[in-house]
Amino acid sequence: MTTQNEITGKVDCLLFGVRRSIRYHNRRRRFYDKVHIISTFLTAFSGTATIVSVLTDAGISRVIFAGLVTFFSICDLVIRTDIKSRLHEELCRKFFELEKSILQTNITDDQILKRFEGERLDIEAKEPPGLRVLDSICHNELLTALGFDKSCLLEITWYQRLLSNIVDISDHTIKARGE
Repeated sequence: MTTQNEITGKVDCLLFGVRRSIRYHNRRRRFYDKVHIISTFLTAFSGTATIVSVLTDAGISRVIFAGLVTFFSICDLVIRTDIKSRLHEELCRKFFELEKSILQTNITDDQILKRFEGERLDIEAKEPPGLRVLDSICHNELLTALGFDKSCLLEITWYQRLLSNIVDISDHTIKARGE
């Protein structure tokens, strides 16, 4: 039989994972929103420049700006930033709802805990493949927010951080500072 202390520890682990997922999906949503805004701005800017170059009969700049309009429009269409942003917003909302349910429930036995773990797995099943470096950054943020010692944080290089929303670089090298 599981003791109340063991259940409390498992609940704390579950909450930590849920809260880390909330941070992760908020970061992904913000990233895709920024990419969409930048792409839209660059498309509008290039389109305006194309019109100006047509009106002033500037030959080569017309081709360049028309190419930029096409490039940025295609990038936004292929990446589907608006759709990906909404997906991460929805996943974040579901994790918030799960956290709220966990906090509002007096978890006294394994059955209740397993129900919440199952709900978490249901949400995770809808997630796109994750970025481990970004997840590690969210892990560190949460540990810091909860007041853990800095020796518990994971070591992440500046270049891993820089590209964390795009690609995992050397994610196999991530380890705790104390190791």
